[in-house]
Amino acid sequence: MKKKSVTRLFACMLIVILGINLLAACGKKDEGTNNGGESEGRVKLKVAMMPFCGNVPAQYAYNQGYFEDEGLDIEFFQFANGAGINEALAAEQVDVGVSGLAMVFSLASGTCTWIGESNTSGGMGIYVAPDSDILSVKGGIEGKPDMYGSAETIKSTKILGQLGTSSQYNTVCWLRQFGLTEDDIEFINLDLGTDLMALYAGEGEGLAASRPYCFKAEEEGYVCAATFEDATDCILYDGIVARNDVVKENRNALVKFVKAYYKAADEIAADGQLRFDTSMEYFNANGHEYTDKDMENEMAVNEYVTSDYMQKDDYVYGEAMVKIAEFYSQAGKIEEVNLPNVPASFDTSLLKDALGIEVEKAE
Repeated sequence: MKKKSVTRLFACMLIVILGINLLAACGKKDEGTNNGGESEGRVKLKVAMMPFCGNVPAQYAYNQGYFEDEGLDIEFFQFANGAGINEALAAEQVDVGVSGLAMVFSLASGTCTWIGESNTSGGMGIYVAPDSDILSVKGGIEGKPDMYGSAETIKSTKILGQLGTSSQYNTVCWLRQFGLTEDDIEFINLDLGTDLMALYAGEGEGLAASRPYCFKAEEEGYVCAATFEDATDCILYDGIVARNDVVKENRNALVKFVKAYYKAADEIAADGQLRFDTSMEYFNANGHEYTDKDMENEMAVNEYVTSDYMQKDDYVYGEAMVKIAEFYSQAGKIEEVNLPNVPASFDTSLLKDALGIEVEKAE
């Protein structure tokens, strides 16, 4: 009995010691990391990432030492989707996020700033089986000669996708082209990848697909009834957001981040083989398995927003985010009173300071 008591006492003491050490370790991790604190003389920024092409330049810049050259200490945090990045920004767990359409909620909240756009988000669309009745009508909408469908052929169909994402936005805008609403169909909410398998299994007539699942659907003979661009009348851009307090307190660090990011984007965009190799390495390292064909398809439909791209006559910074915010407001997901926060969040001054260029922004 005595031996057991000693053993139990030792075990309890060990647990207490381990607990104290764990708390100390957590305290050290938090020190000096809030809003870009100092780390070995460099300014620290915590950056939320997800495995899509907009984050390839960030990873490349990190690997090449471009952030370090600017005096930055970058720490990446990987997320599965934009919703997780929004939550991390709101909780002040990260300073910067590189993501897509979901960032509109961080902008509408009035807590974040849109400091750069990373890439066009092409390749998305509504995919249906080759024998679908939807394909019996083509070009019924003026100015959309390649878009399929009619009110009669679309009504009462089941469309697979993800609620609160570009998938749902694509679907609703497509319906509106024919005078329909979401009430006229059944939108089935499924995870990415799972939705494609459900389409193959015949559980829906259509799939509002994103990359690389749109490519996989095409390989299986499914047809794009409506591209994202035709359905929504806009080009979707992914981009970079930063918390407002970080912009205020560490603006210079963000200018340096933007400078290093676009240096990497310019280099990747100018060299197809570099883009291919760098992207494949990044995707596969972060659980987003791409085949060579997937990567070739992505490169064909997506452009990086480079220094030169931003100086095109028809480029308007933040235009898609304004339209998306209006859509979510009509759907009751963004309060109308918060809509002005979205264009108010567009800050092009960091681009000017980092790259010496001025761009037109949406209002």
